[in-house]
Amino acid sequence: MKTIKMILAVSVSIFMASCGAQYRMVTTLDSNGNAYREIYARGDSTFMAGNNSNNPFLFDLSPDWNINRYDTAFSYDFFGDTKNFNVKISKKANFIEDYSKNIRCNAGVRSLAVPEESLVKKTGWFYINYSLKTVYKKIQYEVPIPIDNYLNKEEQILWTQGDLCNYKVMNGTEMNDYLNEISDKFMKWYGHNLFEFSIGSIKKLTENQDLDKDKDNIYKKWSKSVKLDTVNIDPKTVCNILDSFYKTAYFSNLYNANHEILDKDFNQQTSLVNIDSILGNEISYELVIPGEILQTNAPVLHSDTLVWKVDGMRLLFNDYSLKAEYRVINKWSFLLTGLLLIISVGSVISLLKRRK
Repeated sequence: MKTIKMILAVSVSIFMASCGAQYRMVTTLDSNGNAYREIYARGDSTFMAGNNSNNPFLFDLSPDWNINRYDTAFSYDFFGDTKNFNVKISKKANFIEDYSKNIRCNAGVRSLAVPEESLVKKTGWFYINYSLKTVYKKIQYEVPIPIDNYLNKEEQILWTQGDLCNYKVMNGTEMNDYLNEISDKFMKWYGHNLFEFSIGSIKKLTENQDLDKDKDNIYKKWSKSVKLDTVNIDPKTVCNILDSFYKTAYFSNLYNANHEILDKDFNQQTSLVNIDSILGNEISYELVIPGEILQTNAPVLHSDTLVWKVDGMRLLFNDYSLKAEYRVINKWSFLLTGLLLIISVGSVISLLKRRK
């Protein structure tokens, strides 16, 4: 189970500047499908002095990565925000799939550090078609109430990944109202989980109280009668709610006598593993294509370069898939076809001359 508190903290500040790390990853493909990858980051003084153990990247650096440290940091426009990088790692690969093999990293950042990448090649006569797919997997965490109870798949993707394909008919006012509606449902999902965690902590200290039987009715009644303040949903608050529902002082007395135990257990349930390391990080995933782009879901396109923004927020509820289809000219086929045409035309002319 991973930190639901951190999920909220990052989600609420989604439109604010991130305090995590930023990375620029540029993958250049050639006409044969070979790949060359560069990853830029900001290293601290110890890493810049040669201490590779204090690595600023999301994964351990194996010896086959080339490291370039720069004396002067250089600026980069990171989706409208200027970021400074001072180190680059690079590596060539025969197949793009090779970059994800044998990578060692902290389990908490694996969803960002190790995407599943594939490049499928289909050879035609005049063109070679390529289909690239990169999948960043959903963050793994457990909560009592699944997000599907509050947001459908389209709403989840819109809220975390920004897919507007199904909402192009909306104007700004309509989209604003719709996003506010999704935000309200997201906060209710969060609050409902904190309520469940609190009930779980309280149950461990109660006797002859079947809270599981009544908890759904309690939450439904309470959440409708008051404005949800998700920041303050904790065992103390829930004990007061239980007192009101059962018309007793048993639960508030229970909290007063055992508040340290209840608060500690609640914090452990909601913060067993800290995942700010993944939610706070952002990647500019850039793909340089050697041929004609046929189809892609990249939100940004600069000439032959496709750009996606990848971060932990986009992986909160679903996998995030980057897709691109392109084609390159099969030069030998064109040359061979031209040669055959020349031979054919020459043969026809020669035949006509002989007949004359």
